[in-house]
This record gives sequence, structure tokens and C-alpha cells, in this order.
Amino acid sequence: MTRKTWVALAATMALALPGVASAGSNDMDVVVDGHAGTETRSIAVSVADLNLASTNGMRRADSRIVRASKQVCGYVNGSVLPATDGYRDCYGSAIDGARADLSTLAQRQS
Repeated sequence: MTRKTWVALAATMALALPGVASAGSNDMDVVVDGHAGTETRSIAVSVADLNLASTNGMRRADSRIVRASKQVCGYVNGSVLPATDGYRDCYGSAIDGARADLSTLAQRQS
């Protein structure tokens, strides 16, 4: 490639990237926060591809939230260790907050 082609390509990408970033931001994320001790972890769960007005869409969104809640609270798949009170508290708080956010999104979408 010539220098001219590189400059044109770089200019095109510079102009296109802000549009791509704003296209992905549509406020259809549920943030799952897990508080374990002094540590807080957060995961954004996208539900933009789901129809929250349908039972199936809400079921799929809830499944994503359950997985994310386990993850932010330190659940390890296949663990033989029993769940601690700290994990249960973290999970309960994370799932309740995320489901409340999901309910708000569902009301906005319908």
C-alpha cells in the first residue's frame, strides 16, 4: 500500500469509529453489581437483542442475569465447596438489583 492509501484508510477509520461506538450504546444493558466483603464487581449484561415484551425474551434475559450474578459473586462452576453466607448475600443483592433494572427496561420497551 502506498502512503496515500494508508492516510485515506486512517482518515476513514477515524471518522467511522465514533459512529460505531454510538451505535452500540442504546441503554439496553442491565448492570449486575456484586458486593463481596470490601470488593465490588460489576458486569453489564446486554439485552438489546431480546424482546422484553415476550415471556421467552424475559426468560432469556433472566438467565443471563443469573449467570452474571453468580460470576460477580465468585461462583465457580463445578465447585464442591458449599456456598457461604457472604456468597448468598452477594448473590441475593446482585440478582434483586439486576431484576429491578430489567423490569424497568421491559416497561420502557413495551
